[in-house]
Amino acid sequence: MRKICIFLFSGTGMTQYVINKAKAEFEKSTAVVDLKCIEHCLVEEIELSDYDEIGFAYPVHSFNAPKKVINFIKLLPQGNHIPTFIFATAGEQNTLNYASSNLLRKILNKKGFDIFYEGLFAMPSNFAMKYEENKVQELLDNVNADICRAVYQINKNCYFILKRSFGSNLLAFFGRAEWFGARCIGKFFYADKSCIFCGKCEKHCPNQNIQVTDNVIKFGRQCGLCMRCVYLCPAGSIKLRQPFKFIAFDRWYENPELKIPGKQ
Repeated sequence: MRKICIFLFSGTGMTQYVINKAKAEFEKSTAVVDLKCIEHCLVEEIELSDYDEIGFAYPVHSFNAPKKVINFIKLLPQGNHIPTFIFATAGEQNTLNYASSNLLRKILNKKGFDIFYEGLFAMPSNFAMKYEENKVQELLDNVNADICRAVYQINKNCYFILKRSFGSNLLAFFGRAEWFGARCIGKFFYADKSCIFCGKCEKHCPNQNIQVTDNVIKFGRQCGLCMRCVYLCPAGSIKLRQPFKFIAFDRWYENPELKIPGKQ
């Protein structure tokens, strides 16, 4: 039986959504799929030889894979030519995001992973802009079809690599400045008076950047801007101070009217 391992990183939950659906589609073809969140993986315990294919999944951050993902990839053992696919998620389909895996692919190639497929999945934006309900549903319907198509093509061993332009390559290169800027911006987060001190933000922060002590929440300088704390907060308490207060966060997936497969 074919065995697949997908290493994933998800901040706001959109990448997790795509991979959960992809897993279900793979398993329809009798494949066995292991999902491994990278922040919980012990590299020394990873046995790549146990799998027939390896996948990597991440949300696009400033035209790149998140630094957390890059750091994880650097620690992986040699790939020994194992077939590899990459899934990325982004707000809307934009060719400028096609180069987001440039650095990731460079590292994987050096380690001997044979990358044969890339997919970019356009999710409804939940950052900085808000869509109408019908637009959100349209994008969800499209991405669900795109996931099924990608899994079918991977099952058929189709070769597909996203085509980069000079502009997208340039944006990906300079976009890595976000890795340093995130540490500064992270200090502008705070929890307002609606905070119930449940500790979810601290527990689930992938960079251990949040501390909750004596009913005080402190944000450090290791933020990766994954926004997981914002979207996990049950009270919606986590905000940004000036000059970033204008940034909006849209929890569209909490809308009970949306037809989201697998939604709890």
